Amino acid sequence: MIKHILSAFMASMILIPLSSMEVSAKETADESVSGDINSDGKFNIADVIALQNWLLRKPEINIERWQNADLCQDNVLDVFDLCMMKQKLISQTSSNYIDVSTSEELSLAMQKANPGDVIRLASGTYDYTEIGSEKFSSAAEGTADAPITLTAADAENPPLITGKNTENGYVIHITGDYWILENLNITTSQKGIVLDNSNYSVIRNCEVHNTGAEAIAIRDGSSYCIVKDSYIHDTGLVTSGYGEGVYIGSAKSTSGYDYKCDYNVVDGCTFKNVAAEHVDVKEYTTGTEIKNCTFYGDGMTGANYAGSFVDIAGNNVNVHDNTGYRNGNKNIVAAFELHLQAEEWGYHCIFTDNTLYMDQPYGAVDTNRRMYVVDGWYSDYSVKNNLVDYGSGLVSADSWEYYNSDYVTYLE
Repeated sequence: MIKHILSAFMASMILIPLSSMEVSAKETADESVSGDINSDGKFNIADVIALQNWLLRKPEINIERWQNADLCQDNVLDVFDLCMMKQKLISQTSSNYIDVSTSEELSLAMQKANPGDVIRLASGTYDYTEIGSEKFSSAAEGTADAPITLTAADAENPPLITGKNTENGYVIHITGDYWILENLNITTSQKGIVLDNSNYSVIRNCEVHNTGAEAIAIRDGSSYCIVKDSYIHDTGLVTSGYGEGVYIGSAKSTSGYDYKCDYNVVDGCTFKNVAAEHVDVKEYTTGTEIKNCTFYGDGMTGANYAGSFVDIAGNNVNVHDNTGYRNGNKNIVAAFELHLQAEEWGYHCIFTDNTLYMDQPYGAVDTNRRMYVVDGWYSDYSVKNNLVDYGSGLVSADSWEYYNSDYVTYLE
């Protein structure tokens, strides 16, 4: 289809910059729906036909909201926008919307899900103990073109998915690929969301809180997953030393898991009252990226050696554009730590453009220990443009006294 469209239009089409069009202030300010160019408040096949005819320069076609047609976001309307609009329509019309409003319906919809299903939860409470289980779970598989989505019917009033206590169970347990979990309020269980052997899955705009141990676990061979724009708080209420915000991989001391959990991303999340590390990246994992997050040190207990916002034992981890507030918590002894848990692991990491408010230059417990930006005595990590405040204002952390290693590379 795309090749046919390109051959039909590319030779004769003039690319029209959007900046050359006259657009009223009202049109620019009004709320819009992506793809809706005929101003009827929805995107459907009529919009696709309108853009196609406009590209053919049919005189009777007038696009009222050109911003909504610029799906490539390059300030030009062309055949590529038309291709993306057709793909969007196919994806939209091929989805199977499943509306649920009870715990039983939720459990059944998750277990019977097919690629492209969008499970929409009505506002209310969903308790897995009502179905005689310790979790809402699914082994269903989505695909790259048709993921399975579990979402709120009303994002402004998200559903509460819960258990009865913080000692047992997982609120949501996914063991299939290509899932999207979004706009959900996850609470009151041992763990919040667990991805096991789940690749290319996304957790976004969720609140995960009130867990006995960690809030989110990405483990057992789960790779290329994303945790984005989520609020993670009040973890480790039963086992504080295992109360991480996001836990990636598994410790070598455990058995029965695939340790290889690679290229996962934690992006734009906020962490508060997290008992252990906000993000814990285990040995045998590669390529984790942690970016745009905000860490509040309140609540970190220091149990099980938890003493930093991020703890890393994997390789090639990229930590950038994060902000951390120690908030006077004496249990936090460094912003980021590297640990040698397995030979040849915990190397080649990068720390750039992070802003850390560490309150004081030396530790509150061990006054001889410096409050490092990165503490990893053995590792060959690289750094650039990090800022730290030891109580007297932000300074550039650009020299050896901020990093506990003889193998640091200072990037330019």
